[in-house]
Amino acid sequence: MSEFEERFNMNYILKTYARDYADNPNEDTMLDLLSEIVVRIEDGSEALVPMVVDGERIYYDTVSDGQNEWIPMYTDWDELTKEEPTEYTMSLPIRSIIEDAFDSRRAEGIVINLHSEEVCIGKNDLDWVLYILAQREAC
Repeated sequence: MSEFEERFNMNYILKTYARDYADNPNEDTMLDLLSEIVVRIEDGSEALVPMVVDGERIYYDTVSDGQNEWIPMYTDWDELTKEEPTEYTMSLPIRSIIEDAFDSRRAEGIVINLHSEEVCIGKNDLDWVLYILAQREAC
């Protein structure tokens, strides 16, 4: 397995939980998904995110649901390439993506696997993920 593949090795579990939530959206399946995000962050997993390069600036690309902007986050290359990917894509630690989405003034949160599961996770749920991480790190 290449170093690049190693960064996404366990994301199939995250993808499974996202699919479970997409198929049966309720509090339990969302909690399972958020808990798995915490696990992926703790093990240092990365995800793929489309980026925009504007001169010397680089920032997250976003998608709109008609009301809000979301930062797309893909669990693996197969998910990213289900549609024509943007010109620039970065592999970033999931933690960085979550923190940046939470702090963003433009985006409401993230959307996991835009072209399949399409699970939107808003700032309230991202806040829960960051809170759990802070609690675990404090121990």
